[in-house]
Amino acid sequence: SQENDLPLLGVVEPACRRAVKLTKNKKIGMIATAASVRSGTYESVIRDLDPEAQVFSRACPLFVPLVENGRYRRGDAVIETVAREYLEPLKATGIDTLILGCTHYPLLTDVITDIMGAGVTLINTGAEAAWELKRTLTAEDLLAGDRPGETALCASDLSGDFKELAGRFLQQEVPQVLRVDIDRY
Repeated sequence: SQENDLPLLGVVEPACRRAVKLTKNKKIGMIATAASVRSGTYESVIRDLDPEAQVFSRACPLFVPLVENGRYRRGDAVIETVAREYLEPLKATGIDTLILGCTHYPLLTDVITDIMGAGVTLINTGAEAAWELKRTLTAEDLLAGDRPGETALCASDLSGDFKELAGRFLQQEVPQVLRVDIDRY
């Protein structure tokens, strides 16, 4: 980056590396938004890492609005019905690893596990990216260590109940959200 010397990391490669490492039968599933599935990025990275791996992708467009409306808990008939429709064809392929390729999907972990079964390992892209960030910052001696830090949450759109939704994702109360005008960049 021209503004600073901090490393820039993505979410795709760490998740793909983890999936390739954990799969036993080389059948990897990936669920994401329609745009992410269309891009083919996950498949490309996985095939570069292991040309023998098979990738089965599925767009799950209703997951995001359902999660944002609080419909992500086990026992909710709506999310369970939609999830079965999306996931049963993936389960039938025999995948043993499933990449959750959208930030919203980890909130559906219980529902997805119930459908896919305990034999399918779920890969949380956000968690894998966070571990990659920690490894990178440690290697470059940029980790803050024991020094206290601050949490700054920024968003380009503060509509609706963004602060409450962010708290669900982070599993903690969010003190404030700062609006960023992305048109400036």
